Formats: sequence, structure tokens, C-alpha cells
Amino acid sequence: MQKADLLLAGAIDMHAHGYPQFTLNMPGRQNNFEWARAAKEADMAGFVMKSHIWPTVGEAFLLDQMVEEMRIFGSITLNYPVGGLNPFAVQTAAESGAKVVFMPTWCSKNDIGKGAHYVTRMRPYVTAVDDAMKGVEGLTVLGDDGCIIPEVHSIIDLCKQYEMVLASGHISIEESLSLCKAATAKGVKFVLTHPLSSPLIAATLDQIKAVAEMGGFIENVFIGCMPMHEGLKPKRIVEVIEYVGAEHCTMSSDAIEGWNPPPPEVLRMFIASMLALGVSDDDVYQMTHTNPGHLLGV
Repeated sequence: MQKADLLLAGAIDMHAHGYPQFTLNMPGRQNNFEWARAAKEADMAGFVMKSHIWPTVGEAFLLDQMVEEMRIFGSITLNYPVGGLNPFAVQTAAESGAKVVFMPTWCSKNDIGKGAHYVTRMRPYVTAVDDAMKGVEGLTVLGDDGCIIPEVHSIIDLCKQYEMVLASGHISIEESLSLCKAATAKGVKFVLTHPLSSPLIAATLDQIKAVAEMGGFIENVFIGCMPMHEGLKPKRIVEVIEYVGAEHCTMSSDAIEGWNPPPPEVLRMFIASMLALGVSDDDVYQMTHTNPGHLLGV
């Protein structure tokens, strides 16, 4: 067993996609039960289930009961299927056990304005997506005055009340900086998701560090390094870790499509790659065990 396998044991994946993801038409690498079983076989401590369409609280609850010695957490992503930036949806998800609230992804103004990146990925599998998004500008957390809108303040308050993590989704880095400031000021745990994602986020090192300095966490994902995704050089992730410090970072898989390895293997590859590029065992442990555990309260 290699060092990466040993460090995978006990790890928590904060950004885990399963199947079905968009619809049953999209072939996944593993269904959700297979994902959980593979994570258990790798001795992982748990993962957060994310869907771009529906809250995952029901699936997470069942899997958490079925798979012993694993913690499986539900989440909600605030796209149009749940009413967008909808405090009621957030509260009902919270009362059903959600631990993470993701800001809009494919329904965000930022994503739509940058070529409808995710709608393009969804189009082969979601037959109604073009009709649903026709003429839609997308969702933003900021009003015309550049300030956080009231609905988002209500969502931040709910995250505080129910001890949920607030993650940035696909909103712009400028929106994320404002959101992080508002969230951390109220003691809400904030995560900047895949900041190196291009062209969606493409945050600079200084913007990423600004999030860390406000008390937010930086989520690096390995899917961006895969050849069928963005082909990001893993060294870029090392640069982020070195610039802001491992104490402010997490490592996740974020793997969806069937051409990827199973998500636990993606996370193992991530760990092995960081070790090979000189990231210390302690820093990898911090980003895969300590920080996710802190965020989720376990």
C-alpha cells in the first residue's frame, strides 16, 4: 500500500458527485451506493453528495444509514429547479440534514455569461434545458448597487442557524469575495469552490488569498486536471496551497462524467500528485482530514 492510500484512509471528500447527476440519460462512473461502497473500501471517513439539479438530503440520509462507519452528508445547490436563491428551499434542506449550501452553478449569471459552460455539458442529457434557459440572464448574489441581495442575507442567516457550510458554486470571483465577507462576518463557514476553473472562475492568487484572509477556505478539485476536462497542471494547485497555506485549503474530487475513475480513486490520484510535487504528508492530511472535518463539524 502506498502513502497516498494511507492518507486516503479517513479522508472526507467535500465535493462528490454521483449518479444520477443530471438525468438517467447521463451515464455515470458509479451510482451513489457504489460510490459509498468504494469510499468505505478505501477506508474514507465520508463525503458530501452534490447534485446540480436536486437536493441530495434524502439519498445521503439513506446511504448514511446503510453504510456503517461512514458519514455521508447531503447538500443543496441553488439552481432554478429548487427556486434559485430561495431561503425556503435552504431551510427545508437544512431541516432534512443538509450540511452544505452551494450557490448557483449552471444557473448563475457568471456561468451563463461565459458561454453557458455547464448548460453545454448538460444539453445531451437534459432535453428541456434549452427551453428552460431561453432568455434567462442567470442568478447573481449582488444587486444593482453591488451589495448582497436580501435573499442571500437570509440564506447566510440560515447557514448560521443550522451550522451549514456556504460554498460559492459558479458565481464570479468578485461575487465570491463579497459573499465571503458577508458570510464570515456572521461566523458562517465559507468555501471558495474550484477557484482555478477556467473560464468560469479563473481567480488570481491574490483574490484567492483574500478569501483565506477573511476566514474562508479554498477548495481545490482534481477533476480540472483530467484530460477530458480542463487539463489543468497540478502544479497550479500547489501554487495555491503554497500561497495561502494548507490550513486554508481542502482537496476534493468533483468528478462526474463516466470517463473519470471512481471518485475515491480521483481523490487518491490527487493526494499522490500533491505528494509527488512536494506537498508534505501533514499538509495533505490537513486538507483532506482536518479542514473538511472542521467545516462539517465532525
